Amino acid sequence: MKCFSKHFILVVASLSLYTSALAQTKVVVDPAKKYQTFEGWGTSLCWWAELVGAWDEANRNKFLGAIADPDTGLGYNVFRYNIGGGDQPGHNHLTKGDGGGKVPGFKPTEKGDFDWTADPTQRAVATTLNKIVKEPIFEAFSNSPPWWMTKSGCVSGSSDGSDNLKSDYFDDFADYLSEVALHFKTEWGITFRTVEPFNEPSAGWWKSNGGQEGCGFKNNQSAMIVELGKALKKKGLFPETSVSAADETSIKQAFEQLGGYTAEALSYMFQVNTHSYSDGNYRSQFYNRAFGLNKRVWQSETGPLSKSGDENIALWMADRIIQDIHDMHAEAWVDWQIADPAENWRTIYADHKKQTFSYMPRFYMHAAFSRYIRPGSRIIDTDKPNTLAAIRPDKALVIIVRNSGEGDKKYEFDLSGFDKIGSTAKVVRFELPGSLKPVEDIALSGKTLSMTAKNNTVTTMVIEGAEGGVCVPSDIIPYVNIDEAGWDSTTEVNVKKGSSIVIGPHPWEGGRWVWTGPKDFASTSREINLKKMDGTMSGIYTAHYTNAVGCESSADFKVVVDDPDHPYVEPPKDTSKVDTTSKDTTKDTTTTIIRSVRPLNLVNIYKSGNGIQIADKSQSAKEFFMYDMQGVLVKNVKLAGSRYVSLDGLSRGTYVVRVNGETNQRLYENTFRF
Repeated sequence: MKCFSKHFILVVASLSLYTSALAQTKVVVDPAKKYQTFEGWGTSLCWWAELVGAWDEANRNKFLGAIADPDTGLGYNVFRYNIGGGDQPGHNHLTKGDGGGKVPGFKPTEKGDFDWTADPTQRAVATTLNKIVKEPIFEAFSNSPPWWMTKSGCVSGSSDGSDNLKSDYFDDFADYLSEVALHFKTEWGITFRTVEPFNEPSAGWWKSNGGQEGCGFKNNQSAMIVELGKALKKKGLFPETSVSAADETSIKQAFEQLGGYTAEALSYMFQVNTHSYSDGNYRSQFYNRAFGLNKRVWQSETGPLSKSGDENIALWMADRIIQDIHDMHAEAWVDWQIADPAENWRTIYADHKKQTFSYMPRFYMHAAFSRYIRPGSRIIDTDKPNTLAAIRPDKALVIIVRNSGEGDKKYEFDLSGFDKIGSTAKVVRFELPGSLKPVEDIALSGKTLSMTAKNNTVTTMVIEGAEGGVCVPSDIIPYVNIDEAGWDSTTEVNVKKGSSIVIGPHPWEGGRWVWTGPKDFASTSREINLKKMDGTMSGIYTAHYTNAVGCESSADFKVVVDDPDHPYVEPPKDTSKVDTTSKDTTKDTTTTIIRSVRPLNLVNIYKSGNGIQIADKSQSAKEFFMYDMQGVLVKNVKLAGSRYVSLDGLSRGTYVVRVNGETNQRLYENTFRF
């Protein structure tokens, strides 16, 4: 019996060691897979700002410092200002947010003037944040049009939750929002980068006499986007201020609505917003669709609406942050409101009577992310859930790991993809009941970081000197269909006059396409349709494909139409063409050469930093033009030799760049993504 016990003990000990070894989770951090450039962290201003804005200035500034300070606070830099609709006189049902949900509108009656004294408290918060935050990003959003534009005469919705804007008031609503945006810029010094006309428009729960503003807008979103875009353009705000949409409560609804927008609506949109309350399994699909349309993705509102189980709220929200940034590649992460009356929803507890505040556990959890992944950081790939990694502009690698309710967990982070990496990780840890404190540094073993994530914690590790990571482009697989006769994998096409062809290369999802071709042909669709062809349409059609990690590849499709009236002439070989295959074309500190589809002669165009470098060896007089995809001229510069052109203030998107010579001949033209 004693002998059996000794053997039993040895077996148990061996199994224990074996299990312990297996328990270590290996995580590959891959700098070659670079995703979004992160813009920042933020919160909507309604409804807490309606109340905090009424505090004494000194007390208010302390509160805002807790939000904005990147060292001792949260370091938030993204703020969503709510343009109130303003309810009909006599309506007293907007009681949400301790009364903060009753946001004043700027035009209380249809026939009267704008009231620019309205909403002083939310404006006081916005203008203060505009002063104390470095490079803040402001978005304006609407929960409802003014009451007199609605079918029900009530800003909380219609009688049955259906669409509530009167059918002939789309242009009035667009004028209202754009006029407020114009006044904020000219009178109060706040430029909204985007204006969002919807809030959870397809949800169906916005009904009259409710506790907050809301408006059903499931149908005709494209029409509203176009009207708003036109109004912004008419008032000289577009493209600096563009349209965002649609702030659906469900990622699935956002995905479906985005797939139905018209080309005209998309031309006014530089950003797509979604709330991440539900349908998280659509994160990747939503991102793929937005990326393919060249639209910036924001997670613009979230909270524990769909929370179930007894997991601590701070750790539950940490999981939401990681999924939204890691899987949906959100370029900004925005909380609903930072000081909600409900305990599970708030980050900061605010006593509006005493004008004091205190931190909830969520504050320290958020700080574990927001103090370390700063605006301008590049999110890179990690291959395990509950982890997030980013390279900051100062070349520090930030790794965050969440461990909730599973016991202490060992991790081994594989950093072998880096050419260079520091030898020590600085570590801070969020843990319950609510703190964020430095813990002992971790020494790396070569390019391996081993650590133990304590139970119920969020651990943030910062390693200096992160360099390297080679961009890996995707192969373009050619497919052509002539006169609906079936697909053929070829890049050389000969057709008869009058034929139609479809060029539809793969990969078929998860990337972005930009086409250029004869007769100033341009498209941002993967699949292009050429109908009733003649010889003037012969030539080289070039597909530029950018994959999800920012690597560009290109393919030329030679199309020749048998047309005696317009015979095909082989173009001379251009030895000065620049090949962009394997170049990283997303926003980065490296200089990227943009491939031209016309002879470059002595002109080269480079993307460099936040602008364009024009290299001109001839030193002769030339002129540079830059147009948006609607043909609007956004930059015009006279050239005499090489020059750097700053793009500061220009909204991100796809543009056409052109260089003309002294006699106005076109020397260079290409699409350009900024």
